[in-house]
Amino acid sequence: MNEIRTTFIKSKVTPSFKPVFGLRNAHLQTILSSVGPRKSLIAKRFQEYKSNQRPMLLDGGKGVRLEGYYNAADEKVSAKLAILIHGWEGSHDSTYMLSMAQKLLDNGVDVFRLNLRDHGDTHHLNKEIFNSTMVEEVIHAIADLQGRLSYQETHLVGFSLGGNFCLRVAAMAHGQAVNLKNVIAFCPVIHAAQSNVVLNQKRNVVYGKYFVRKWKRSLRKKLQHWPSYEYGDQLDSMSTLDDMNQKLIPKYTPFQDLPSYFDAYAINGDKMAHTIAPCHLFFAQDDMIIPVEGTKELADNPDLHITITELGGHCGYIKNWKWDCWQDEQALSIIVA
Repeated sequence: MNEIRTTFIKSKVTPSFKPVFGLRNAHLQTILSSVGPRKSLIAKRFQEYKSNQRPMLLDGGKGVRLEGYYNAADEKVSAKLAILIHGWEGSHDSTYMLSMAQKLLDNGVDVFRLNLRDHGDTHHLNKEIFNSTMVEEVIHAIADLQGRLSYQETHLVGFSLGGNFCLRVAAMAHGQAVNLKNVIAFCPVIHAAQSNVVLNQKRNVVYGKYFVRKWKRSLRKKLQHWPSYEYGDQLDSMSTLDDMNQKLIPKYTPFQDLPSYFDAYAINGDKMAHTIAPCHLFFAQDDMIIPVEGTKELADNPDLHITITELGGHCGYIKNWKWDCWQDEQALSIIVA
């Protein structure tokens, strides 16, 4: 396998990220990427584009429907489309999604923000509960979108679990009606077993509780539309991600244990050995959710371009107190190259 320093040479973008003083803490980077004053400001900045967005229901195959929102950069026909996929329990309206979308739209790139199943208030669309192995429906949805929108280039961009989905699309869409120019993934999950360990550590208790709260909220929304599910009375007794995974995964997915479930959507080993497009992966050494050591387990594929920064947190990469975002700039530089 390639050493990380070798993969730096392959990258078309700089590995340098140097935030201003006061924004060098990984926890601050991670938290401010989604909440606080940045969230309000980004939402305000995006309001004009939001008023012109077009909701679209996509065919995910086998009766599955996935929702997303389409924005054209201007009245002229753009040659480039970027499809953005959020992280776990995020949505098309997550702050990092809006920030990226605005950066691309301001520079003439049309954008489609895709919601994964059971994300972004789409719990009513499909009966089966979301799990992280459901990449086939994303591949079908992208093919449906490309059949309905004509572009010279389509770029796929994802964050965290969304980055993992994007990379699996690149690895699994051979022979499918999917044509991608580039795949870009920020802090993508490599193997969820590693992330599960760190999220259950005491030092990350805040993030563990955050995901427990959001996952429970999502599951309760699901019950409002599909009351036949029987997990409602159990939710209050589940206090950690381990609790939830141990009780829910064997019952509501095809997997009988967590190792087989986590392995099913991991991208380590030879799973990324052949991809339909160049893949640009970005990691931060101080990411407390995605252990950067996992990059050593990626396949030796010349189309994998890995950039590791010292700072950045988890999908943070906030440059300054104007809330400018380095990851937005990196995606743009790849797309418009």
